[in-house]
Parts: sequence; C-alpha cells; structure tokens
Amino acid sequence: MAGSGSRTVVAAALLCLGAAVLSACTGSGVPDVRTSAAAATGSAIRELTDSQRAVLARAENLLVRDCMREQGFSFWVTEELPARVGTKFPYVVDDEAWAAENGYGGSIQKRRDALAAENPNQRYFKGLSAARRSAAVSALNGAEPKGLEADVPGMGRGRHSDEGCEAEAQRSLYTDLPRWYRARKVTEALEQQVRSAVVGDARFTRAVTRWATCMRAAGHAYSTPPESRRAFARGPDARPADEVETAVAEARCAASSGLSSGIRTLERVHRDEVNSRYAVEVRDRNELEHLALGRAHQIVRRG
Repeated sequence: MAGSGSRTVVAAALLCLGAAVLSACTGSGVPDVRTSAAAATGSAIRELTDSQRAVLARAENLLVRDCMREQGFSFWVTEELPARVGTKFPYVVDDEAWAAENGYGGSIQKRRDALAAENPNQRYFKGLSAARRSAAVSALNGAEPKGLEADVPGMGRGRHSDEGCEAEAQRSLYTDLPRWYRARKVTEALEQQVRSAVVGDARFTRAVTRWATCMRAAGHAYSTPPESRRAFARGPDARPADEVETAVAEARCAASSGLSSGIRTLERVHRDEVNSRYAVEVRDRNELEHLALGRAHQIVRRG
C-alpha cells in the first residue's frame, strides 16, 4: 500500500535515538465524522492520496507535541523529509522532467541529511541526561512494547506499547488503536511483497532486457536500473551532469521499452493478489484513515 512513509516519522526516529542509548533499536470538541465517511464501509474504499496521508501525519505529530508538553518534555513538529529516489521510483526512474531536474536524487539526499542534522528533536533528546532521556522515550513510546500486536507478513510478530504519546495520538485520530495498529503494520509490509512479485515476474525481466538494449544504444552500458542508480551513489566522484544525462536516458528508455507501462500493469495485478490475501487489514486501514481525516484537518487548522 502506497504512502506508508506518512506515519509519525519524527516519533519513529526518536524511538531509535532514545533506544540507541538504552538498548538496541529494533524495529474534544471534535464532531462525529462518521457521516463524512459514509462510503467507507467496504473493501472497495479508495486509498487516501499522499497529500491526505500527509495531513494525518502532521495531525499525529501535533497531538504528540501537545502530549509531550503535558508530560514536561519539548517536541517540535518539523518539516517532512523529501522522499528518497528509491521510494519515489522503486523500479526505474521514469519521469523525464524529474530526472532532468534531479538526476538520481543526489541533491535530495543532501537535503534529507541536512534536515536530519538540523532536527531540533534529535538535538533535544541528545542533550538530555541519561535518566531524563529514558523518561522522555517512555513518555513518547510507552515504557515497554506491550498492548499492541500484529502478525506482519514476512516479518513475524510486531509489538508496540499501547501507552505513551505516540499511541495516545493515534488513539485520538483512529479511535480503535489495536485495529489501527494491526492494519497499518500489515499493509505497510504488503508494499514490499508487491515489489518482490513485480521484479520476480518474467514479464518484468523481459522489459528490463529491452530497457538495457535502449540504454546501451544511448551510450550507457547498464543491465538494470539499480545498476545505473548505484553508479551515481558512490560519492563525490560522480559528476552531476553525467548523473542527469544518465537519469534522463533511463526515463526515456523506460518509456520506449515499455518498462514503465509494464510496471504499472504488473503492480496492479500483483497488488490485487496481495491485497486480496489481507483484505480485512486493507479495508480496515482505508476505513480508519477516511474516518480520521476530518479530525486530522481540524487538528492541523488548530495548529
């Protein structure tokens, strides 16, 4: 399911930050909005758009901020990190205009790194004493991972605390926290299953072969899109002009070889197959997100 990256990114990052010190990091006044989600009553509910999920993520972070302040800690709602190239284009860069502007996203990665380095929450947590940091992590994530469980496809049993500001924020948004936790954890894992099915499909392999032939004719001897991407992720030796030229060629070849259109077909086929095996969780996530969206808009407007 797309758009999984819109969850509480800052809170998740702080979980790892705090846990790195403590242990290893593993893995009112709101009206009833049920009538606004009258269509959200079956498995055919449409997924939210990325921009709608961004509203949910911001609302969750605002709720976390307020909760942490009530617990005596500081928390800032920060700018969302721009998507990595691998998230935006998991198979092949196929947007020529984007490639002409960004190449393989080297400047985007630098922006991500800069935002992470400037993150006030990271600096705040690092500046706390060990005891205070432990208390802050517990306030954010709960004292221990129990209360919420989900059997995650390909990853085993996932667990999280049903206490702490992150859980409280999600409970405020989605109401049924255990149901939301299961639905989110399962559906986030499904995206990787879809991608694995696509790249394992013989039709994808044949399209990549045609893409590679096109790339060679354009002067770029790469057998697969990941190979071309890796060539420009090795450090400062890569020239930006060469990166842009290659990425533009990749996008053009993705179109002319049929790779881009083939991926869209294969994703639709394999996503339907995967989602049908987890229809309850897919339906639950879509329904809960639609029901939460009205609350989220009010929270964001309030700020």
